[in-house]
Amino acid sequence: MASSTDKTAVEVRDALEAQITEMRKEIASLTKSLSKKGSNLAATAEDTASEFYDVVRERGAQAADKVSQQARIVKETARENPIATLAVVAGISLLVGLIARK
Repeated sequence: MASSTDKTAVEVRDALEAQITEMRKEIASLTKSLSKKGSNLAATAEDTASEFYDVVRERGAQAADKVSQQARIVKETARENPIATLAVVAGISLLVGLIARK
């Protein structure tokens, strides 16, 4: 005949096993939920990076166009005013030399 202590121990063990089973289900559900959120975050980060790349590429192309335009203007100005160009280059060279000496 089983004593009341044995019955209580069995009941406690069964209750613990039921709680462990429930906790495993909750952990599996949380893991699945976190996995989905991680996937969503990764997709969002990828979209943001792609958009940033597109903006940088577009602005880089615009900057390259501006630099090219300015280079043409400088080239034309140098051709039209060779003596002034030499004076400016000499002045810049003198300033760079003075700064480099310090």
